Amino acid sequence: MSLKNYFLASLALASAGMSASSASAQVQSIQIVVSGEIALESTSSKAIIEGLERAKGEAVKNAWRVIKMRPDIGLKVRNLNADQNLTIANTLRTSCQIMMIDQSVDKKLKQMSARFRFDCNQQDVQISIDDVIRTSMVAAPVSAKPRLKLATFFIVREVAGTAIYDPNIDRSSSSSARVGITARDKVRGSYKSDTKERTTESEGYSETPGQVNDSNSVRQQTRGSGSALVTRSAEISATESQSEQSKGRTINKAADFKYRSASPEELNASLTDVFKNAGAKIVNYADMVGSCPGPDPDLIAKQYGAKPDDLSTVTRTAIINAVRSCGFTYLAIGDALIDGTQQDSVTGSPQYSVILRAKIWDITEQFPETIGSVQKDASASNSNPNLARLNAVQQAAQRTGEEMLSRLSAEGVR
Repeated sequence: MSLKNYFLASLALASAGMSASSASAQVQSIQIVVSGEIALESTSSKAIIEGLERAKGEAVKNAWRVIKMRPDIGLKVRNLNADQNLTIANTLRTSCQIMMIDQSVDKKLKQMSARFRFDCNQQDVQISIDDVIRTSMVAAPVSAKPRLKLATFFIVREVAGTAIYDPNIDRSSSSSARVGITARDKVRGSYKSDTKERTTESEGYSETPGQVNDSNSVRQQTRGSGSALVTRSAEISATESQSEQSKGRTINKAADFKYRSASPEELNASLTDVFKNAGAKIVNYADMVGSCPGPDPDLIAKQYGAKPDDLSTVTRTAIINAVRSCGFTYLAIGDALIDGTQQDSVTGSPQYSVILRAKIWDITEQFPETIGSVQKDASASNSNPNLARLNAVQQAAQRTGEEMLSRLSAEGVR
């Protein structure tokens, strides 16, 4: 199992664990298991020991991402910015009991992954959240500064079907079948008869004094013999033979994906929440094209949504010019790939995965400048496929939005 899938499985396990709570317990406890993944400079013992502490820090951030998905907490923190979320995440070090379960090191890739069990007192977590919210309200400036304005344009593709094949297969097969039936029926007969018949007839007459004699006799003799011989023979034989031979070699496997265009509304809504919490303003290109003439977003989605090709230079330049004419200085262009053709290997429930790419452009000058490229992925499974799809899209959008804000912050954009 890869480190990424390992982390996703931990998040799923944590989400399932959070749903089970005891109504009779006086102090509710939040128990989750998450992992932290980091890159190592080397695989020496000293580097691994130092890496465990950094992995723990990443696990703390991931634990807070899971905890704030709870309905009773998510509503309170939906408007917090990235710094405030990081502050609350750091408080988990003191409000939770953290125990490392195991850790693994990939020496070839120089990566470390460590799993931690968090046992948090829900009341302590709520107090930390309230403190951050109360502090942010007091420190809020009277006159708000102009907010960052970012325009976005995303193409969303969804896998419609997958065909697995082997592009380098060398296979041959041969088969032969023969069925033969022979039937033979032979009848031979002979009859022999020898019949003879002989008849002897005699008549006599004599007369003597005082006496007359008359005689008549018939003798018939028949002699004959008969014989018959019948010989019959029948023979039926059947033969059947079949042979089949095949051989082949497999070098690698490939998949032929078919795509269809999907609506970007779920993705745009999730990104809007992330940027709004950071005090930035994000506007979808489809919402401004009426005031800033440019290519029709629906036609672009139909053209590129069913194939894996990126936007052409002409189309991208037309979008940039339209966004610039409306006074925007930053533009994010990206695409999302949604795959719902798989099942969870453990539960058998529908599983959705999302790969989200985005490139941020500074369009203040005539020739746009690339600020950064972001790629994040996420997956979720649920017995309800609609919920699995929504959860996967929201997770990918949240991670992408946070990374985009981090890239903008690194460029000095506030």
